[in-house]
Amino acid sequence: MMNEDLARGKDMTGADDEAKTLASTVARQILLLVSHSSDSTVDADACKEAALTYLESIKTGSVGVLSQVSFLLVTKDWPLQVRIYASKLLQHLVKLRWDELSSSEQMDISSASFELMSEVAAANPCEECGMKSETVTLVAEMFEKEEDLEMWQELFLSLVSLSSSGPLHAQLALKVVKRLSELEVISNTCFLSHQTRSIAIICCRDFLISWFEKLLMQLLEKHFGDARNAEGRDKVELAKQHSDAVVACLNAINSLTEWAPVPDFSEYKIIDQCASLLSSPEFCRLACMFFTLICSRERPTDDASGAEFDSTIIHICKMMVSLGSTNLHCIFTDSSAIALYLKQMLWFFEHYKFDLHYESLFFWLGLMDYLTSDLKAPNYPHRKGSASEVFTGSASEVFNSFRHLDGGKKDLLLLIDDETASKILDVSFQRMNKNDQVLLDPGTNLLSLEPSSFTFEEFCKYQKRLFVLIRLISSHKPIIASTKLSSRTIMLIKNISVSSAPCVQQYAAAMKSQSTALEGILRRLFRGTDEFAGGSSQVHSQLHVIFEGLLQELLNANWTEPVLISAHVDYLNAMFPFLKYLPDTVASVIDKMFALLTSLPPASKRARLYICSSLIRLAKTADKSFTPHLKGLADKMTCLQREGTLFPGEHSSLVEAFFAMTSASGGQREQQDSFLLLLEPVRQQWTQPEWQNEYLSTPSGFIQLCSNAPLMRSIVDTVAVFEKALKGCNFKKRKLNMSETIHPLASHLSWMLPPLLKLFRVINSLSSPDAYQTLPTKLKEAMKITEAELRIPQGKQSRKLTKGFLTYSSKGNTYDIRNWLKAIRESGYRVLNLSVSMGETFYTSINANEVAVAFTENIWWMEFRHIKQLINSFVGCLVSSCPADMWEPLLEPLLSPLLTHCQRALDSSWTSLLREGRANVPDLIGFEGGETKLIQLERQLLIDLSRSTSDLLSKISAPELNTGLPVLKHSDQLVLGDVSLLKDFNALKSNCLVSLLLSCKNLANSVMQFSLQACTWTDGITTFNLRCLFISVIHLAVMTNNGELREFVAKDLFNAIIMSLTIDENVNNNSILVGMCSDIFVYLSQRHPAPRQVLLSLPCLTPDDLRDYEKALAETCEPKKQKMITGSMLSLALGISLEIK
Repeated sequence: MMNEDLARGKDMTGADDEAKTLASTVARQILLLVSHSSDSTVDADACKEAALTYLESIKTGSVGVLSQVSFLLVTKDWPLQVRIYASKLLQHLVKLRWDELSSSEQMDISSASFELMSEVAAANPCEECGMKSETVTLVAEMFEKEEDLEMWQELFLSLVSLSSSGPLHAQLALKVVKRLSELEVISNTCFLSHQTRSIAIICCRDFLISWFEKLLMQLLEKHFGDARNAEGRDKVELAKQHSDAVVACLNAINSLTEWAPVPDFSEYKIIDQCASLLSSPEFCRLACMFFTLICSRERPTDDASGAEFDSTIIHICKMMVSLGSTNLHCIFTDSSAIALYLKQMLWFFEHYKFDLHYESLFFWLGLMDYLTSDLKAPNYPHRKGSASEVFTGSASEVFNSFRHLDGGKKDLLLLIDDETASKILDVSFQRMNKNDQVLLDPGTNLLSLEPSSFTFEEFCKYQKRLFVLIRLISSHKPIIASTKLSSRTIMLIKNISVSSAPCVQQYAAAMKSQSTALEGILRRLFRGTDEFAGGSSQVHSQLHVIFEGLLQELLNANWTEPVLISAHVDYLNAMFPFLKYLPDTVASVIDKMFALLTSLPPASKRARLYICSSLIRLAKTADKSFTPHLKGLADKMTCLQREGTLFPGEHSSLVEAFFAMTSASGGQREQQDSFLLLLEPVRQQWTQPEWQNEYLSTPSGFIQLCSNAPLMRSIVDTVAVFEKALKGCNFKKRKLNMSETIHPLASHLSWMLPPLLKLFRVINSLSSPDAYQTLPTKLKEAMKITEAELRIPQGKQSRKLTKGFLTYSSKGNTYDIRNWLKAIRESGYRVLNLSVSMGETFYTSINANEVAVAFTENIWWMEFRHIKQLINSFVGCLVSSCPADMWEPLLEPLLSPLLTHCQRALDSSWTSLLREGRANVPDLIGFEGGETKLIQLERQLLIDLSRSTSDLLSKISAPELNTGLPVLKHSDQLVLGDVSLLKDFNALKSNCLVSLLLSCKNLANSVMQFSLQACTWTDGITTFNLRCLFISVIHLAVMTNNGELREFVAKDLFNAIIMSLTIDENVNNNSILVGMCSDIFVYLSQRHPAPRQVLLSLPCLTPDDLRDYEKALAETCEPKKQKMITGSMLSLALGISLEIK
């Protein structure tokens, strides 16, 4: 091995023969020393001793020989052990024998050393790690040894030149700088007694600082920018090299920070550059270390230096805003400086210049979040997961309230005193409004508010941050926050009363922002039954007094402008969390809401609907204390409806609010009485046979209905009322024990649902060819799919239309009709869905035949999106909830035509798509958006319906609906088809829904064909959804006496599943599919010839391969091993690689 290493170093071009011979001899001795380093034998020790003696003679011999031999041996042709030892010889030369060299020799060695460093920097990082460290030490030794200023400059220029050669070279140069900086520290502390040495260092000191800091700034800026550029171009390795250079630069800066004059860091922009790195996760720690080190420096005692120091610290303080917002631990390490720091940050927050205020806002958010992070507060945008609220009163109560916090937080909370909290709140309230919305606030006109370049979205983000800060302060100082906001609100109310019309918009904007702040505080202070956990009774009383007074002012206020009324409602909304603790005022708030509603003209549709929505919010905060107000609310709604002053959209919203309150009221009898009171007028209109016979019996009648806009809006609103009523009952159904109590609306389903089914039937009939030809143009256009519908993800539905009826025109144009149809479908399906959840009541309230007719009479003409909506919104829920005794009378007549049509339609479209590239779905006939987009949309609609249909079959195969399905357990008798083990297929129909459906010939044929065809489609999710059905069918084929089903599984299904393995989209389904193939062959191949015939028909499987497969299966009865064996066989048979998990 040693001879091979020597052979690699023979080429020493440029050296004389004597030098080459000597270098080879030295190299041999180095290798002898290294090779015997771990050997402890006598011979090895002797060899090591001889080698050491020889090498010591070289070190103490001629400096010329030492220099020449060392540089010959550090070249890359020699082994790494030799090169490292040679570099140590050079370090010995520089450190102990430097003075024996002439100036020219010293310069030559310096130049050669930098060339060596350049060569090492570009070498393999793993192989040359040791050499890099040694060369850095070598160059640093030369800097330390040299006392001549000119020589220092030459060395420094060489170092600069090296650093500009690339990121790898820069890293070594920066490590040299770091070493030199550390040497400067030593020189100032340990070697001051060496007078000659100190004078030399002091002479070079100014030169060293200025040049080194310039170099560090340039390299830091360059390599940080280059690292980001490389990342943007996906140059991973290059980006890492530049990042390592940045790290090396920061390490050098931090070393320099310990002794270099502080003002220089500001002069050379190092402070700014390090501040910019605080937001970089990769460099944040080292940048934070820089600020920590520089802030720990002592202030100079002389006046001139002290003034420069002070100026620099002011600049650093600005950077500390960013530092404090992101790295709190770096700020709070020195407890004696915290009070001064907080005072400075408060000064920034109060500053009239917006930029300073804005920057400090992030600090205060971070600080208060940190200080209140242990408080169990309600959720807010930047911190989740809270339960209850902790209140604090005066400063003397802080320790009691926060005894669970660590000592550091307690001390910091004490520093956020009443005065500090007041100032933060005052500034936050003043700055909540945009420039053009500022009112006559004594302090506001002195502020430089947000820049005009602020967009509305940017200001909203800024405003939300202020709201969060106000909530955080209110956790710490609830009395101060509540008092200030309440007094500002009362002052605003009084100012509005005497204001002129031009100020209305400004006042409304101010009310909006203040009500948002108020709601945040109240939600934080009043939450649940334990709203004052941890607070004192004195705090309780004060808060109640404050907010009772504010609520009274709001109830007494009277405005007529719609924009002010909407803002007034915002304030009442904000007070809702407090109303639970003042139940006597609920009636007054409800009366005020209705007074505001009736005071608005019909044209103010948005404001009126907003009031109704607010009543829903109020209802959702309701409990038993609201019960006495239910009759009054119902009377008001009925009266307004009778007078015609309550519009349809408003009526449905109020119904939702009423039922939410009613459900919260407790007693079943009271609920039923309240529901009857409100629904009786609706029932009388909804059940009249005249309008049903005239408009719902034929398509022509529905055409007339679309021309009767008021009646149509009334019908749509009635369906929405049903939805809201059912939702209202279920809003707090935990208070209703459904297992013991009849649903309060159970008795109403029998009159709600029949007309609704007729409505669905006539709408679905519009798609039939005979009816479609008679439709007016506007109705045909309304039935076409829209861009908005195409953008809705699968399974999602828009829920906004049911609250937007007031925007519809009274003429019944295309837009109106489209929204009516959409609203009826969405609300109607939700009514059916909610009704199904009632259980037995639903099934006794409907006629099974009417359900089937309503949804399947014209199924053959329905568009894919409507069939998908029918399945997702109603049929799936019905299947999952349907009791076994209703399977045959209800599900069979509904599912048979539905699944038959889905099978035929999907087969036709998939065949067209796979063969011709076009799915030809009915929804897009006449589409004019371009062929490329048409093809994309067709495929999406096709896949959506395929997945919905397969998901429906998955629900049909759910274990809870197939409790009678036999469990597949391995036994030799079962494999051989022992008849005594087989169950009667027909006997399972009462507790196995799959068995029942497969016993219906037409339905069974559709399901089986759909299963086979789906295995050829390029959609893996559809195939995955069918796994439960496939498994159920396989179990029935194996465990029952149904020979026809057994033949289908052994032949057709087995072949289809195998072929599905060749489709790329099924790659994630391979394990499931192979497992089913394994079960089919194991349990049916001895009872039917088809499995073997199917396998032998595969392109790459021979009879010998099949025999080997059967032999391997016979050796194990473990399903997992059988699946792995089957997977290997199918990979061979299909000529593909199957990944089996």
